Amino acid sequence: MVGRRKGGEAAVGAPVEACDGGPDEAIGEAPAEVADLAAACVRAVHRALGVELDYDPDSIPLLDHYLTLLPDRPRAPTREPVRGLVAAMTGAYFGEVVRRLFPARWTLEPGREALDWRLEFRYCFLAFSPVAVAWEVLLRRDALEGAAAYFLEEPTRGQVAERLDRLPRVTIDDYYTFAQRLETLVLTVGWLSERVQQSGRSPRPIEPRRYAEFFRKLRTPG
Repeated sequence: MVGRRKGGEAAVGAPVEACDGGPDEAIGEAPAEVADLAAACVRAVHRALGVELDYDPDSIPLLDHYLTLLPDRPRAPTREPVRGLVAAMTGAYFGEVVRRLFPARWTLEPGREALDWRLEFRYCFLAFSPVAVAWEVLLRRDALEGAAAYFLEEPTRGQVAERLDRLPRVTIDDYYTFAQRLETLVLTVGWLSERVQQSGRSPRPIEPRRYAEFFRKLRTPG
């Protein structure tokens, strides 16, 4: 699991072509559950701010701004079910922005809640839960026992963690934002792409069963 340290700023500027899958890579449709929640997020932000989110990475600061308004609103997410809905909506939107930026697929395991929905990248091994990220952004604290981290295989995880540790620290206010999480993700994908390019190998699609096995082992005690 990989996450950015708290406490500065870092520029996004790493090559990502090796994880892109080529110019003809189709985006495809999101699962209906995800699409409905993301659309609900677009409507909620439009009601609050008068602007329409367009699933572009540049819209993420607007999503962060929307969350800063919630504590002052009459129907703020003070109850757990309402907070859960806000986390699910904003997480689904964040995930859809990422899915349009990089080839990735949603994995919704039967019987599991939105918190467990994952985005799995197709051409570099990287997965994360957008809704878990949303919970941390919403609560402005670490939560969920690492569920909001970016999941990588070893030894890549350790190597990426070392590179993130060498970056300037970010402030607490920036750390718990979707914008900062997206920046960390773009940096991570850039480094993964660098590794593929340096190896001289062509990117190959990662089978869903490889992710399934990874998370099965992660959940198995010992």
